[in-house]
Amino acid sequence: MIIYTAIILLVAFGFLSKYSLQFNLLAIAIGLIGAFFLSNKGEFKEEIKINKKLHYILLGVSLLLILIIRVIPYFSTSIPLGYDVGLYKYGIEYGLQNTDLWILQGGMEPGFLYLMQPFSLLLSTDFILKYLLIGFCILLGLGVYFVSKEYFNKTTALISVFIYALSLIQFRTFWYMYYKNIIGMSTMLFSFYFLKKYESNQKNIYKWLFIIFGGVTGAIHRPTFYLFGLSYFIYAFVSPYSNKKYSKKILLNNILSGVSILIIAGLFYLGDFFQAITSILPGVAGGFIDPGQSPGTFINLFTYQYSILPYLALAILGLVFCIKRKIGILEIWATLNLAIVYFQFFFFNRFIIMLDLALILFASYGFYLLIENKKKAGVIITIILLLSLGIFAVKDSLNSTSLINNNELSIIQYLQNTPNESFVMSTSSYYSPWILGYSERKTIAPGLFNDDEHNKLDWEKFWTTTNISEIKQFLSSYNRPLYIFIGEKQKNNLAQFNETGCFEIYTQDNGNFIYKYLC
Repeated sequence: MIIYTAIILLVAFGFLSKYSLQFNLLAIAIGLIGAFFLSNKGEFKEEIKINKKLHYILLGVSLLLILIIRVIPYFSTSIPLGYDVGLYKYGIEYGLQNTDLWILQGGMEPGFLYLMQPFSLLLSTDFILKYLLIGFCILLGLGVYFVSKEYFNKTTALISVFIYALSLIQFRTFWYMYYKNIIGMSTMLFSFYFLKKYESNQKNIYKWLFIIFGGVTGAIHRPTFYLFGLSYFIYAFVSPYSNKKYSKKILLNNILSGVSILIIAGLFYLGDFFQAITSILPGVAGGFIDPGQSPGTFINLFTYQYSILPYLALAILGLVFCIKRKIGILEIWATLNLAIVYFQFFFFNRFIIMLDLALILFASYGFYLLIENKKKAGVIITIILLLSLGIFAVKDSLNSTSLINNNELSIIQYLQNTPNESFVMSTSSYYSPWILGYSERKTIAPGLFNDDEHNKLDWEKFWTTTNISEIKQFLSSYNRPLYIFIGEKQKNNLAQFNETGCFEIYTQDNGNFIYKYLC
């Protein structure tokens, strides 16, 4: 472990590439050996305790780190970060008002849209997209803290929130603007927290809070809820048997709680939003029948393994150690996450976000076990690895910026000067969400939204053709006035038709064009 820590420090300062050797295999080996060695040692000593005042000071520092690392990119740009900025902007401003088909079919969950309504009355959309999101990231950090505190102990909880604050994966989740993921994971963790509280003291208030937060998770983010629901389904039938005084009453209580969660989540999908449930089922089923086909936009498993090297070994140690002792809902949830990502089931790359959250919880306990067994060495190793993780996180934060620049955004916003009944075509999926959110016009985009009349092969022909007749035929499917946006990051395949009289440059700037279609 000491050798491994030294290697990670060298990687953090740039003396070694994290890809230069199979460091991930070394981390897994250390974690497995450590877990089996420690689990055979018998019972542990008393819990390691930190001075109460120092504990809360460190907790405050960890929450401040979450804020600082996510604010840094906004020192160099005023444009919200992420791929889905335009989608969220449109959803927050018009989602419940316009009820577009793409939203009703799952583009935006109803719980998220209802949650954003009061915020949109008090705050600007720009503030919601940038700083309120950071607030929800801090809330997720608190969820990590409370779950670790309840399932493990206070010291583990403190370590867990530091790892979360410095996690590259959780920062990437923020940078991509996976808003619903972040809120959904928060409500899921608080549901786990209240489940444990209820099991500890049998107070009904905690049971109902567990049920409510579980149901709200389903209303806000379906993929998070599917895994949460599957984990609880397994746990509901496993947990009564793990109790020495097994009782049918426990099993019945678990089943009733699960049904209650489904009812609360389902209430949000009554009516028009019901198709959000049915539309995703074929994709989920297909992911199990033919794995590897629906990755979702995020880093892959190979990159992920090397991105969490500072806590991978301790995550394996903590997870395997806990599984050897007792199977609880966290262990089930982590194992299902791992199976989905490893076997590449539906949306597998996006489930890396939740897998990382699970491994953060178990890594924090792994660090705790290390400190408990080798106090001074354990503390030094923990500090060094967290420092290394912090270096990675700050570097990534400093290098992060918005996906489009001010010129691109200004031209997209210029589309607001077109007639209100206009349609705007985006010929690149890169710009499509931005045009939807910032043009305030009906948006035609390849494979997205409601107004696309063509399939992938039609679009490929449109992008590559040199025949104006084929262009006319393609565009004849759409209403007028019709404007077409070409951004500086894409090839301008319409420039070759400037002399045909079918395209008039409405405005242009620094390689960004808006064409008006005239034929």
